[in-house]
Amino acid sequence: MKRIIALLVSLLIAHSAFSQKALYLDLIKKSVEKSWRETPALLEQWKKRTKPNILWGYDAPGHPVYLAATLGFLYEQTHERVYAERAAKLLAEYGSLRQTLTGEYVKGRVEYKDGVPALANFFYMPPYARAYMAIRGSDVIDAGSRSTIERDLAGSVDFIFRFPEWGAHNRAMLRAEAFCYAYTALPNHPSAPRWKQMADVIAADNIYHWEIEDASIYHPVWLYSLFSYADAAHRPETYTSPMMRYYLEYYTKLIGPAGTVPDFGDAQWNAASGALRFVPVFEKGAAVYKNPEMKWAAASVLKTVTDRTDTIGTGDAYSLIDAYRWADESVTPAVPSSLSQEMLDDLVGKKVVFRNGWAPSSMYMLLNYCDEGEGGWLGREYLRQTITVEEEKMHHGHADENSIVLLMNKGSVLLHDAGYRNDLPSGKYGAWRQDYFHNRLVARLNKRDKNQSMLEFVQNSGAYRQVRTQKVDFLSLHDVDMSRTRLIDDKLGYQWDRVITYVRDPGYFVVVDAIKMLRSDYFTFTNFWHAQNILKRGEHWFDIATDSLPQGFQFPKNQSLLVFFLETYAKTEGAEPISRHSQTEQAVYQTISSQYRTGDMELFVTMLIPHDRSVDPQALLSKFKMVPTSAAYKAVCLTMEQNNAVVTLGIKADLDMEVARENIRPRYLYDLGKTTYGDFETDAHFLYASTGKDSLRYAVANVLQLRYQGKALLEALPNTHSLQPDGAPDRVGYSKWRAWEGVAKQAQPGSKK
Repeated sequence: MKRIIALLVSLLIAHSAFSQKALYLDLIKKSVEKSWRETPALLEQWKKRTKPNILWGYDAPGHPVYLAATLGFLYEQTHERVYAERAAKLLAEYGSLRQTLTGEYVKGRVEYKDGVPALANFFYMPPYARAYMAIRGSDVIDAGSRSTIERDLAGSVDFIFRFPEWGAHNRAMLRAEAFCYAYTALPNHPSAPRWKQMADVIAADNIYHWEIEDASIYHPVWLYSLFSYADAAHRPETYTSPMMRYYLEYYTKLIGPAGTVPDFGDAQWNAASGALRFVPVFEKGAAVYKNPEMKWAAASVLKTVTDRTDTIGTGDAYSLIDAYRWADESVTPAVPSSLSQEMLDDLVGKKVVFRNGWAPSSMYMLLNYCDEGEGGWLGREYLRQTITVEEEKMHHGHADENSIVLLMNKGSVLLHDAGYRNDLPSGKYGAWRQDYFHNRLVARLNKRDKNQSMLEFVQNSGAYRQVRTQKVDFLSLHDVDMSRTRLIDDKLGYQWDRVITYVRDPGYFVVVDAIKMLRSDYFTFTNFWHAQNILKRGEHWFDIATDSLPQGFQFPKNQSLLVFFLETYAKTEGAEPISRHSQTEQAVYQTISSQYRTGDMELFVTMLIPHDRSVDPQALLSKFKMVPTSAAYKAVCLTMEQNNAVVTLGIKADLDMEVARENIRPRYLYDLGKTTYGDFETDAHFLYASTGKDSLRYAVANVLQLRYQGKALLEALPNTHSLQPDGAPDRVGYSKWRAWEGVAKQAQPGSKK
């Protein structure tokens, strides 16, 4: 059966040769039949083992509610009485689960003053209401059951008024959705007007504003709940707002080789709990925008989940109800064709994807540089002052700014993210959310004692520290893709630029981490890289990979990642075991401690080289060399042997060195910014050059001049600049070119003119 489902989904992705609706309906039916058989035993187990939830208090299981909703849906589709009978039984008996509570516990919580709600968890209220609406017109519900169901629903929704959480995030939108379905199901109830008002008040923050979360497990919860509300409340403007179009494009373009949106922030691998919520979301987007790529995204996520299981659970089956309802079969799926790009901007998404394709075997890297941002202040502040969120950026986000949250190649997982919290509000030392759990630079004041482990030194209370981030640059050039993103930590007093260069052929990454001190102090900087296994190690290098993750995820073992530290002055390397993503992994690091003055620079230069495990990583090391520059610690030069050519990569670390102190325009002066990179001289922020036997191919960004062996390959042109500050006379100056690529004939490498 599993193979049959996978084949049908593959046909859907490739040729739309199988009806989406038929596939969804088939999956729902199989889930319902299996779940109905298993429910009695599951409820008995729950009664024996349950205890109040630290967040919700009394928290009855969602399984029966989602099952009732899918049964109600099948009754609407088939009019088979048995579906309605089963749904009615589940709904009418659900409130009896409260008998597991003790009287003392009930007395101890003020919110139970008017009685314990049948549904304390707002996740379950919409499916409960929808199940009732689907069957209430049938004759399977007697007067007693109807009264019980309506009383339990009304009491549960009234209960939310004790904590009507708001803001542009999933927990608030789930509450709005619950209120909406309550007044839709019970329009004549005395509380219906207040339910409607509260639903619309909370929903307004979500329809007309950007979301304030940065967690891939909660993005589909938020959007699915919002779309469900929009349907019930007849708010079609929800789907066509600029924000919604943005988010649907954003999530589509994020999909990686594993088939769904990678995990970042609070999340698990492949969003193991709730990935299928993305399916109805993408189906709605495809229908509204007639977008083939969103149609493909829905099928891709579906395949990701169904490849692992013969029968989906009740919560996933419930999501497919709306995938079925919203699917537009006139839209033919199409695999996206875009490659490396920003996701989708530098204000909201704040992510960069590097990729060479959309196949499961493609190279894929995701950089997340998203901070809390300036938007949504009121919602974020409300959260800070209402619930315990000290260990996250608002909301459900990690201290993962400038972190590489995923790197895959040929199906192998080479770098991955930290996972969801392992306790409430988080684990020890902010487990899995704090900065040192991520593939990023970590800064601390003072010096690590020689007898102190690295993890012991960087650990603290786990509280999130606010920082600012911004994109400096992103370019997709002929041979390489490049991003430069910046983190500014005003409290500790440093600025960190992470420059990633993806050399597409043969496929490796150069990561330059350039730090500028904003104040004088003693700092320890540590660059962390995490994986499940260290396969080999040597002087200044580690070969790492992740072969499995919890919940039964197994990955191909054909690839590993060579982490090669090229800049080694006064730095040390090491590795320590770390609890991460619900398993023991290895934290590989390079570190330095020193006294720094304001304006000083520090550099880390790391090669990330995916390769076949059959290749000895030591055989790769000799191809890459650091070359001295004329601006030590303000610029980086690497040379790499590649395809019968020598590649030179030049990256300016200090972007201020080229700016004149005089208050003139333009202030860029070549003599201040020029730097030598082997045979090249340029003021460019970024240089890539491939020197072959007979020709030289180059690319530069933010540049006035490029010279090779003394010969000008590119020169900005002089121009008269009027309106000088303070009424100074006109001056002749030069404006930087944004980027330029070219090919030139040249002499043999190393020869002099």
